[in-house]
Amino acid sequence: MADPSKPRRPFAPWDRRELPGLFDVEETARRVGNYKWLEMRLFEVLGGWVATVPELDVKIRLGAHCYQHAWHADLWNKRLPELREMNTERLTQPANDAVVAFVDAMSEPESPDQTIEKLVGVYRVLIPHKIAAYTFHLHGTSTVTDAPTIRSLNFILGDEFDDWRDGEMMIQSLIETPEEVERAAVHQTRLEKLLVEAGGIAGPGTLGQPYDEPATVG
Repeated sequence: MADPSKPRRPFAPWDRRELPGLFDVEETARRVGNYKWLEMRLFEVLGGWVATVPELDVKIRLGAHCYQHAWHADLWNKRLPELREMNTERLTQPANDAVVAFVDAMSEPESPDQTIEKLVGVYRVLIPHKIAAYTFHLHGTSTVTDAPTIRSLNFILGDEFDDWRDGEMMIQSLIETPEEVERAAVHQTRLEKLLVEAGGIAGPGTLGQPYDEPATVG
């Protein structure tokens, strides 16, 4: 029989969760605000393209995906008051001006004959960067102190991986000539350079410290 006077361990012997995560409340709120801003912008961009993309199959997929990003933004919006304050609009902002420049460049292709560029910007650049940032955040978040953020990330990452696959399949179905391969590569390179300048979707440190800056032990 257990001794009721003996102090009980905070976690069961099989539970190896660590209490502190990589992010304090302020940093988590900043990142979540960046994520919400980006999800809202992606919803707007995809929704705008639905009306102009001539390929019916692409139009249908973009319509489905854009509402997923609206839901993601709503998930992040609900997290913000729990993290910092009720004024979520103040925290809903891009990480920096370079992220804004990236989104502007990604949404720039407008004509009906630029479906390849549209899809490349979203599915070969932005979504992979989002998956990387969200996965880093998931792995760096304390399972003890921030379970709601983990739950949101798991839901969102499930959608992102599905959308990434759908997007890549659409791109491959559209690229039929060497010239179209070149178009896709040129646009992707331009956008990747802008995200490198931004430091990632959440700014410098999106994926942690650079490899040449070892973490301080203390």
